Amino acid sequence: MAEYWDLYDENKNLLGRTIKRGDAFGEGEYYVCCEIWIQNSKGQFLVTQRHPDKKAGGLWEFSGGGVLAGETTKQAAVRELAEELGICVEEKELKLLEVYRHKNYFMDIYVLKRDLEVKSLVLQPEEVVDAKWVSGEEVSKMIADKQVVWSVGLRYQQYGSKLI
Repeated sequence: MAEYWDLYDENKNLLGRTIKRGDAFGEGEYYVCCEIWIQNSKGQFLVTQRHPDKKAGGLWEFSGGGVLAGETTKQAAVRELAEELGICVEEKELKLLEVYRHKNYFMDIYVLKRDLEVKSLVLQPEEVVDAKWVSGEEVSKMIADKQVVWSVGLRYQQYGSKLI
C-alpha cells in the first residue's frame, strides 16, 4: 500500500499538497519524519538493526519513520514504535529533543524514557531484525566503526550530548 506524505515549505509550514513516497520533490518542498531515542534509567539507548534487504540493511539506528499525510510527528512516533517494536506509548511520554532540517526533510527527534526488556519487544520482521541496549560510548564507537546508519550517526553526534 502506498504511503503519502504532506509537503512543507522551508519553515515547516504545510503547503496543502501531498506526495507519494518515492516521488520526486519540487524545489523548496520538504517532508517530515520522526526518530525516537529510547533511553533507559541506566542512560543506555535502544538501537535496532535494519533488515538486510532495506537501504542501509544490517546497520543500526533508532526507531522512526515518515510522517503520513494528516499525522503529527508525535502520532507518527507512537505508530512507528507500535509497528516496529510492539511498544505502546502515549504522546505525552515523548519529549521533543530537536528538529533537524536536511536537504528535503525535517526530522523531529523525540526522547522516550522507558525501561523495558529487549526480549519483550515484538520486532516487525520486514523492518527490524535485532535490538539491544547500548551506552552512549558504545553508540559513538558503533558510529566510528560504521555500524550505524550514516544520517543517524550524524544526528547523534550533533544532539546526543544533550542526553548523556
